[in-house]
Amino acid sequence: MLSFHASSNVKFTVYYSSKLIPEAVIDVTDTYYNDNGINEIIQSDLNNLIAGYTNTTYAYAIMNKKDPSQMRIINNNPAWFTLYLERKYQLIDPVIIRALSSVEDFFWDNKVLIASGHNLTRIFSESSGHNIFQGHTFPLHDYLNNLVVLSIISQEDSGIDMTASRPHFMYFLTQLHQKTLSLYSKIHQKKNVILSPRERQILKWISAGKTYAEVSVILAITERTVKFHMSNAMKKLGVNNARHAVRLIMELRLLDN
Repeated sequence: MLSFHASSNVKFTVYYSSKLIPEAVIDVTDTYYNDNGINEIIQSDLNNLIAGYTNTTYAYAIMNKKDPSQMRIINNNPAWFTLYLERKYQLIDPVIIRALSSVEDFFWDNKVLIASGHNLTRIFSESSGHNIFQGHTFPLHDYLNNLVVLSIISQEDSGIDMTASRPHFMYFLTQLHQKTLSLYSKIHQKKNVILSPRERQILKWISAGKTYAEVSVILAITERTVKFHMSNAMKKLGVNNARHAVRLIMELRLLDN
């Protein structure tokens, strides 16, 4: 366990295991917000955001709070953020750790110290080598249980008056993430065809306000079977709980046909 302080004098506690930071990339299929077409649209908006500034890196990140290993970062410094994700640095990054328990934006720099006064040498020496020295991060927590952050990072004067620009960046992040969710929700419509008849049946009754126990009586199956099919449906829809599944199927009108 490591305890450390950021420049804002906020203390964080991190449970650290070297096993969480692999030296090599594991060859797995990453499906978390990975549609190239959508991400190019979002990246274009981000490029337009900083078009008038110099020496500026941006990172728009989405992380599953239930499973922090699932993370997507749309950015303009791929050399660093590819390495960051390969080594799962989000599990020890003090910026992410602070954002998880905050709804307020904050400034940070790479002079983050653990309680003993020693730097987290690995992550900060490597980030400095990729011109990551200081930044300002805007956190957002969405209804799909994702942590979303927009970090504006600079190695020197970027020309951004952050005090004056804070409302603009906060509004931009809200609009950008809503756009991201809306674009990805259209992909979810394609998943409608792979919902089994039983999954659709159970979703219909759950969306009508029935409990698992009530659905089991209606369909003459066990409550355990209801939960099994509901779990499968949630996985296919890419959500973490029944409430989100119901909201998604209502928004996308998945049970209309």
